[in-house]
Amino acid sequence: MKSKIKTFMMVRFFKKNHIPFNLRSTLKIDNLNEYLDNNPSITDVLFLGGDGSINHLINNVDVTKIKQTIYLGKSGSGNDFLRSLKKIGSGNITIGEAVTDKGSTKFINGVGAGIDATVCYYVNRDKKKKRMSYFKNVFSAMKAFSPSAVDISIDGKEYHYDKCYFAAIQNGEYFGGGMRVAPNADILSDEYRICVAHSMSKSMLQFLLMTIYSGLHVHFKKWVTLFTGKDITVKFADKRYFQAEGEVMVDVSEFSVKKNMSKEFHAFDKRKIKKSLVK
Repeated sequence: MKSKIKTFMMVRFFKKNHIPFNLRSTLKIDNLNEYLDNNPSITDVLFLGGDGSINHLINNVDVTKIKQTIYLGKSGSGNDFLRSLKKIGSGNITIGEAVTDKGSTKFINGVGAGIDATVCYYVNRDKKKKRMSYFKNVFSAMKAFSPSAVDISIDGKEYHYDKCYFAAIQNGEYFGGGMRVAPNADILSDEYRICVAHSMSKSMLQFLLMTIYSGLHVHFKKWVTLFTGKDITVKFADKRYFQAEGEVMVDVSEFSVKKNMSKEFHAFDKRKIKKSLVK
């Protein structure tokens, strides 16, 4: 329902400002690359969707072959990548690839395994999704989750933690609906920010999760370790939930991350569009 409202508002904006447009669902286009090649009059593409929709786009369409200017607009329930993109407006964005022992996926914002992926698993399988559902699912995930030993390799350097709660590899600054897990992340950089939460009690974890919204968790160096690197491998002692932009794989015990490609994206800004029309 929320995405339909956003689409309706965008359609109204284009009509009000007399901007010609075609409205299509990318899910109903068999091959977006062919569609755009066969319609040369299309000069710009506005893609409305949340993190999961952007994940679907970069994994099912060769965005490097799209000649049109690509704008991304807010829609859906999760918009963590757009939070980072809006800060710079536009840029040549790094798109990574995570290769797991259960398959591979491209990503533009972040991936990880641990309590973050467990929460995603519970949220995704909840069909009701009422206002309090997220907090209920966080509680259920916390109750079911157990930390695990992990070995992490970052650009050839090895690290070990006996009690890891999550290992997040971030291109963007945010995850989990606005949690500032990687405050120094740069979506234009070839390097990723790695945040590892470890060596704490579950009660401390609950407190830590609250501090992530503001980015204050980075000061708790006893339990949170931050790295920067280009080539990352994470190996857990047992099978974990793994998430990429909130999309979950199950029974993953190992994954590797590195850059796959770059592509220019623009954050859709109504004010800038209106100003360009005046000119």
